[in-house]
Amino acid sequence: MTDETALVTVVIPVYNGGSFLAQAIESALAQTWPHLEVLVVDDGSHDGGETARTCRGYGDRIRYVRQENGGVASALNRGIAEMRGRYFSWLSHDDLYDPRRVEVHMRAILAETEAVITFGDFVAVGEDLSLLEEVETGRGYCDRAPLWAVLEGRINGCTVTLPRHCFERHGMFDEGLPTTQDSELWFRLAQHHRFVHVPGFLVRQRRHAGQGSRTPRHIEESNLLWIEMLERLSPETMRAQGGSELGFLIRAAAFLERTCYAGARAWVRRLIARRAAAVPVGVAVLATSPREALVTMAEMRASGLAVRFAVVDAARSPLDRLPVAAPDFAPGDGIPIIPPTGDLRSDIEAVLGALDADLIAFVPHGAGGDDLRRAFERLVRRPGLDAAPVHPARPDPTPPLAALEGLMIRRDALRRALAACPDRQDALAHTLGLASAMDLAAPAGAQGSR
Repeated sequence: MTDETALVTVVIPVYNGGSFLAQAIESALAQTWPHLEVLVVDDGSHDGGETARTCRGYGDRIRYVRQENGGVASALNRGIAEMRGRYFSWLSHDDLYDPRRVEVHMRAILAETEAVITFGDFVAVGEDLSLLEEVETGRGYCDRAPLWAVLEGRINGCTVTLPRHCFERHGMFDEGLPTTQDSELWFRLAQHHRFVHVPGFLVRQRRHAGQGSRTPRHIEESNLLWIEMLERLSPETMRAQGGSELGFLIRAAAFLERTCYAGARAWVRRLIARRAAAVPVGVAVLATSPREALVTMAEMRASGLAVRFAVVDAARSPLDRLPVAAPDFAPGDGIPIIPPTGDLRSDIEAVLGALDADLIAFVPHGAGGDDLRRAFERLVRRPGLDAAPVHPARPDPTPPLAALEGLMIRRDALRRALAACPDRQDALAHTLGLASAMDLAAPAGAQGSR
């Protein structure tokens, strides 16, 4: 390894650096990685020459360039154009590096057999460097699906290190985006390179009122960028990194629910609703009276999903005697009514025969449309999961189908369980649990659990 091949340029863009800049430069110069240059780009500061004096005070220990004011993206791009290093690392003038920051990331990069981009955890601090929070960015992340590093807001730009050739191949920061230029670039790069998470709190990020990422302009820009990013993704990319187009959108919506990007959130929810309407969901209504059946069906229709009903007469009551207001519920030409046999295997077969859908929910009275939609989204988002709760089972669920009450389960999982015990009917309920990957956490807002 030579100095030239391992040289890292730490680019510090600055505008009116004030007292923060010197601390940032000191933290960059304190790095344990020996192959380093520190490049400060003065983006046209108007502070009576204070920024220039601070930088010149370091002599040839750093490089200093000045340009007309053009914004953060412009200053970063100038730094990229001027850098001598093979690797780029960004340090905001108001943030600080741990002395090991560059070395830890470079060792992670050099351990890979392909060109990768690293990012990591950070500590949020106040203006006086008092601890606000530690932010772990890698939990639940897999670098085989690098778009989620961007779309779930995991990347703090000052934790990123990347090879210079990434800019040469895929372009630099978009100078037309004053506050989201970093997210847009990471999005472009994530379609071509793995983003590898490097654990450890090696950056301190100052939070203060003057930051552009705290303004209404940033929120508006982020809403528009989110919509643009999703529009640019092909169906093939969504399937590769989300299991399915719908699963990808559901995961994106889950992140947006935790943000202030209301416009993007509403837009994604509309996309989900349109796609979900084309996916049939079987609903076996476990009813003990005509009224229970009708109320439960109305709740399930309110989910907005493409529901297909069958009614299991849990109390063996005359459900065919229903009000004229529900003509589609009539036996023979409407929603199937399944008379239970008392045999779990036979009852499951009857439900499978009545409902042509890959996901089937066994819903008792009291479940709501939101419950059904949440279970649906959980299974769509997690293809390896076989079952999820719709609603807590009643304390003493009434046969038939008591083993499945309150669950949405994949048709294939039911078929596997039936095939696993063709003769022993008493073992079927146990086999359903053993043959299926089930997430039985109580649904949000529900009381009790299975």
